[in-house]
Amino acid sequence: MPADTFGDLAGKVAIVTGSGRPNGIGAAIAKTLARNGVSVAINYVSERSAKPAEEVAKSIRDEYKVGVALVRQDVSTPEGAQKIVAETMKQLGVDHIDILVNNAGLSLPGPLLEAKLENIEKTFSVMVYGPLFMTQAVVGLGKMPKGGRIINIGSVGSRTFPTALPVYSSAKSALDVMTVFWAGELGRSHGITVNTLAPGPIATDIVDKTPEVADDLVALQRGSDRIGVPQDMADIVLLIASEKSHWLTAKYIAVDAGILGNV
Repeated sequence: MPADTFGDLAGKVAIVTGSGRPNGIGAAIAKTLARNGVSVAINYVSERSAKPAEEVAKSIRDEYKVGVALVRQDVSTPEGAQKIVAETMKQLGVDHIDILVNNAGLSLPGPLLEAKLENIEKTFSVMVYGPLFMTQAVVGLGKMPKGGRIINIGSVGSRTFPTALPVYSSAKSALDVMTVFWAGELGRSHGITVNTLAPGPIATDIVDKTPEVADDLVALQRGSDRIGVPQDMADIVLLIASEKSHWLTAKYIAVDAGILGNV
């Protein structure tokens, strides 16, 4: 696949959390950044994900000839986040991180009244605490320079309120709010932009757990009658990661073929 017209990204360094699934959004984002000259860190957490993550890393290294770090670590603790950043810089031989994509997530569907404490805590620890700790680590330990990009992967669920995903959608709503606060705190002081990209239904393992939600959302799409694919998200991440987006921050951007219309 030919390179895109984002040459300003060449030589930059990115961490994409939750990027170890070959068919996932995170892997597509990492590959798209790498195709444009970005060295990337592939992050995963479980032993089951080790081999697929290694395959993602190898495919990027072989095809795009950029630096690739492979880091197994949980984002949901300050220590885990710091280790991801430190190990990325060590493996890539760099002293900073230019781009952070907070993509790690999970979906534990079910009615609110049946939600168990363990699942609630796990959901919020990965999708709320994780981006918070990663941002702290990247800006502090990772010394994200002026012009840095923090991109939070949200969900249209925070605005469409699917009944099958009350805890998941609530966690994504919290991330939407944090995006605005972080943009203010890190913008004027550090020159870093922070935005949320919120996908509609994308054909991944997570969406496969709630096909009825995906079907309902696809029916609301204005731009297409097909379900999205990971590359649809990766293309928009590429735009937001580039210098062309320097005047865009604190935004919730629905990448959803028009489900939400004007939000």
